[in-house]
Amino acid sequence: MSIHRAKYLIAAAALSVATLLLAGTTAAAVSQETCTGHWLPSPSDPPPGVLGQSAEKAAESLRDDGYDCKVVNDKPADVDEQTVVVAAQNTRTENDPDGGTTSLVHLSLGVAMPDLVGKTLRLAGQTVTRLGLAVRTSPSDGAADWIVRLQRPGAGDYVVFERAVTLILEKPVQPVLVPVPDLIERTEDEAAALVKDAGLKYKERILKDGQQPGRVVSQQPQPGELVERTTTVTADVRRVPAPPPTTVVPTPPLPPPVVVRTVVPDLVGRLESTAKQAVGVARLKFQSRVVRPGSAPGIVLNQRPRAGSEVDVGTVVAVDVTRAPKPKLVPVPDLLNRSEDEARGAVEGVELIFDLIGGRDASGRDRQVISQQPRAGELVPTGATVTVEFAADESNWPSWLVPLLLGTAVLAAGTISRIRHRPGRDPKPKPVPQIHVAERLTLGIPQLHESGPAHRIRINARLERGRQSLQEKSDEHQ
Repeated sequence: MSIHRAKYLIAAAALSVATLLLAGTTAAAVSQETCTGHWLPSPSDPPPGVLGQSAEKAAESLRDDGYDCKVVNDKPADVDEQTVVVAAQNTRTENDPDGGTTSLVHLSLGVAMPDLVGKTLRLAGQTVTRLGLAVRTSPSDGAADWIVRLQRPGAGDYVVFERAVTLILEKPVQPVLVPVPDLIERTEDEAAALVKDAGLKYKERILKDGQQPGRVVSQQPQPGELVERTTTVTADVRRVPAPPPTTVVPTPPLPPPVVVRTVVPDLVGRLESTAKQAVGVARLKFQSRVVRPGSAPGIVLNQRPRAGSEVDVGTVVAVDVTRAPKPKLVPVPDLLNRSEDEARGAVEGVELIFDLIGGRDASGRDRQVISQQPRAGELVPTGATVTVEFAADESNWPSWLVPLLLGTAVLAAGTISRIRHRPGRDPKPKPVPQIHVAERLTLGIPQLHESGPAHRIRINARLERGRQSLQEKSDEHQ
């Protein structure tokens, strides 16, 4: 080595050392200028917190509360002044020259920690070093591409210059590589499906018209290239030529339909069936609605549209019609063993119609009800007919009929007695004969039955309901 070169190197080294010493002294001087270092009486209140503030602002806040401060460390020369903050503060009591004590706040300069999680060790280490801090890793043998999983202090915490920052590392996860599918000469839909199935993203770029329209002519990345998932694959597709324009022959508009008009007939007061027929004749549509009961059901009360209106054929004509009133149900009274007047009054008293079979006899006497239909207690609508039947009364026969029948019976009985008492017959008296008239006495020849002979006949006539009898007594039984 030549003498001149040795001198040059010595001079350069001396200049570098001098520059570093001058920079450190200047930084320390600037920091110390923020605090006066005067001896001040100790205030009664604790000093305010000034962490995260610049040295100048922290000194001003302390002076406002009666405290003086002292910067106990220096900012490294290569650290940006804008990032320097108060990272720690400590209040100490010191002796003043007069033999008393005073409170002095010691300020330690530093920086706020950035977020390093997820970054590689190489990038995180460079960031920490630029901030004037030391780096400590766990594990200590981590490679430069390992990832920061955790940091201490955490992001946003304040760290004093030259303190160590611990970075917890983990091995990086190897990305999953997939081959790029071959899209050449595929259609747009086929290419998009292949890219999606490979876990990649598809992007299409349209080229000008040329050969193989609608097909992929090139792609990026190339087929077979290994790429990470979610990588975008760009496919170049030839544009399909536009079809020639077609001439559209306008269709002439259809003529407006011919509207046929008709007159609405008058339907009010008509029966529903008659009104419906009249609406059909007028080529209209009929629609009815039952609104309220009326004495005559099915009568049209009103209509829409009004009678005489001119409307289109097929228009709906709505009418309101009456309906039959809801029948009132009443129980049928019990009429058995009642006279005609009593039965009639009971039936008509509940708004029913009285109908009878038989009636009063010639003497004007009432008979009793022996049956009725409907039965007693049955619910029937008002206006229903109740039919009753009375017992037959023989007093209704003509006055000349009974003597005639009795005389005929006496003659018949005498003839029979003479025949039986002819000579040669047993004169022994026999039981008193009984003559019975079968069934009721009616016009015609009665049927007589003899129970024994008799010399003398006494007729006892008795009329009963449904049965008549004649009794004959002989002289021996008088």
